[in-house]
Amino acid sequence: MQPTEEQLTALGNYRDIIIEQASKVAEAIGVSQQTLAGWTQGVGDPTSEQAAEILNFLNESTKNR
Repeated sequence: MQPTEEQLTALGNYRDIIIEQASKVAEAIGVSQQTLAGWTQGVGDPTSEQAAEILNFLNESTKNR
């Protein structure tokens, strides 16, 4: 299932953090760092489920700061 526009916008807003924490984000959602890097560079998109997992991971990690 394709990610929603809202999810894509949120991921775009978190792009720098996703890149900065790429290894942790990739591991948390079960994809390779190369796949995650591709998404941040506009090569393909995560599924809506993967996008939700990324956003949940980022929300949890910012709570712990």
